[in-house]
Amino acid sequence: MPRTAYIYSKDYAGLVSRLPSNIDRSTKVHALIEAYGLLRLRDLTIISPRKATFKELCRFHSRDYIEFLNKAEDYDSSEESEEDKSCNDENDNPYNARTSRHTKEDKLEEHGLRFDCSVFESLADYAAYVAGSTLEAATLLCDDAFDIVVHWDGGRHHAKKDAAAGFCIVNDIVLGIMALQKAFDRVLYLDLDVHHGDGVESAFQFTDKVLTVSIHYFAEGFYPGTGSGISTSARSKAAVNIPMKTGLSDETLNKIFDKMIEPLVEQFSPDAIVLQCGVDGMAGDPLGKWNLTMTGYSDCLKKVMAWKKPLLVLGGGGYNTVSTARCYAYLTSQILGRTISDEIPEHAYFEDYQPDFLLFIDPGRQADSNTEEHLAYVQGLVNTQFRSCLTSH
Repeated sequence: MPRTAYIYSKDYAGLVSRLPSNIDRSTKVHALIEAYGLLRLRDLTIISPRKATFKELCRFHSRDYIEFLNKAEDYDSSEESEEDKSCNDENDNPYNARTSRHTKEDKLEEHGLRFDCSVFESLADYAAYVAGSTLEAATLLCDDAFDIVVHWDGGRHHAKKDAAAGFCIVNDIVLGIMALQKAFDRVLYLDLDVHHGDGVESAFQFTDKVLTVSIHYFAEGFYPGTGSGISTSARSKAAVNIPMKTGLSDETLNKIFDKMIEPLVEQFSPDAIVLQCGVDGMAGDPLGKWNLTMTGYSDCLKKVMAWKKPLLVLGGGGYNTVSTARCYAYLTSQILGRTISDEIPEHAYFEDYQPDFLLFIDPGRQADSNTEEHLAYVQGLVNTQFRSCLTSH
């Protein structure tokens, strides 16, 4: 049985649940896992989240960005600052107030903190705790204290060095991988989110010690617009993109793992693995691009666990809150080798699971557009990309 740790506290779940794209998700995810009794098992060690220091955050993010995060709530406020008031009183010109407001908006936009990454209460604390908790998970693996560490509130793969992006304020994954490199020479990053893991790939494009592999939906106009498998930068030393069409099924995902991922892992021979389990590809997710179920994600997880490498398991996307909670509860049970009931246990959010109050969800009726012809095409892309990786070693 793998030695397993789980990053969690009720206060932390409450903080993470303020993220505008996933209001209350963290609280409901952990509540269901707790209701199944998984957090009380002797096989699981609960680790308290921690806050990353300014210096730790700046190992990847720019100093300007982290400093701005700490004052972003003031910039987002509709109220004028004392400096603005003084300036406007002196000039007595309504144009000055508009200019000040536009300057604030420009500054927020410069750092990606408008639109999809809007400012919210305790933004800086949120970023520091998400990053710090993934760093803590990586440290536990480096110290050989555990074989697997789970941090469902991490996995923010879009954030850039100097800007938020795609609902991701801080790139805890990049920071976590950098921490793992202190003890592990070669790290495999595997991304199951429906979106391309662009922020992580970009961060490690100049090293052959980190192999980033992203299985994602790719189509014109779909965020972030990267990861075609064709346009991978010639500078990228170890990046493999696996672009999929609509309706990806459990069966097809398993084929991808067996025919594309397994050979990559065998040749790359990683010393540690980071698995991003974004579940926005599940049937019933508002994005509606894929048709996966918990079984598909579980099959992938079990295959990764079978490689018997130090493993950091992170969350990611997932915009149907109860489906995400179902999936993460089931995946947690699989990590711990436990069977849990298909009947949702009574707990504070029990009513959210009506009308059937069941754990498992059926796949939708969406057809799988990933034909054998498309899979053969993608296999060719994967082979080409990995050959390029090998020649760069």
